[in-house]
Parts: sequence; structure tokens; C-alpha cells
Amino acid sequence: MRSARAIFTRSALVLCAAVLLTAVLPEVALACPVCFDARDENRQAFLATTAFLSLLPLGMVAGAGLWIRRRSRALDELYGEESDRSRPEE
Repeated sequence: MRSARAIFTRSALVLCAAVLLTAVLPEVALACPVCFDARDENRQAFLATTAFLSLLPLGMVAGAGLWIRRRSRALDELYGEESDRSRPEE
């Protein structure tokens, strides 16, 4: 079984090697070739897709919130009068 120091030393060595390779060969670290395409059509498609995928979760959360609000108000209208009648007068 390895000691904690040996594991830490090996992890530090791997991290240093990764940082060094990224600094020496930055083109290897690019996310994908489409992101940096010189053609305007591809760049526009990438930006539109990025915007869509960024806004989609926000729209889903907002839609769920609006549905819950609308449903809550509908249930209040339906059962609100009955629950008011069943309460004793103070």
C-alpha cells in the first residue's frame, strides 16, 4: 500500500505535466474545432446553439413556476370557499 505522501507526489507530478503540456501545446486544449471555425455560418450556428442551451433550463424552471402558481390559485378558488366555511367563527 502506498503512503499518502507518495500518492500526493504522483498527483502533483501529473498535474504539473498537464499544465506544462497545455502551456506548450495550447491547440491541444481547444474544446472543439467548430467553436473556432473561420466560416461565419458555423460560428453563428455555434453561438445560437449556445444561447439556446443556456436559456432552455431557465425557461423550463420559469414555466414550472408559472404552472405551479396557476394551479395553486385554481385550487384556492376551488377549495378556498369550503375551507372558510368549515372554520369556526372567532
